Amino acid sequence: MDPLIPHMRNVFLFAFLLCLSNFTQASEQTSPENIVYNFYKSYLKEESSDNGRFLSQYVSDELMKSINDSMMCNYDSDDSVSAEELEGKCSQKRECKQFKGRYICNWHGAWVDTDVDYFTKSQDVYPSWKASISTFDVYQKENGSSVNVILGAGSEPKVKFNVVLEKIDRKWKNTSVTEQ
Repeated sequence: MDPLIPHMRNVFLFAFLLCLSNFTQASEQTSPENIVYNFYKSYLKEESSDNGRFLSQYVSDELMKSINDSMMCNYDSDDSVSAEELEGKCSQKRECKQFKGRYICNWHGAWVDTDVDYFTKSQDVYPSWKASISTFDVYQKENGSSVNVILGAGSEPKVKFNVVLEKIDRKWKNTSVTEQ
């Protein structure tokens, strides 16, 4: 037998195993748990000048529409929409309720707080939230997942969320955040 054949077989086997390990590593980086962790790690950093592009990587279009429409109607809107369009969005009847001392309304199927950040359920971000992000209790199906998250440690307030993700165009996207 030609001595080159066993050598080539080993080279092909090594290349195959290397590709397999890279694929496994890539799928671990894009697991729902890692997506949620990476989202909060980046989101809690100082404000980005390209926030829209960042959010589109992690958040479903439907959830962003709900958050944006709520903000448009609850705060002074910029001039990017006409007064007629604004009136049409804001005059619709919405189911609203009190939740943990806050007022939330159903915007296109997503319960959105009227006076706090949707993803942190707070007006403030504490330093320990940036340094301590814990993800756990991951539940995953083929196209849906939920991940629990705790932000914070020590004497500062801690918050716990359940983040629901959906696989959209082969990428995990955040479709809701609820406080636990």
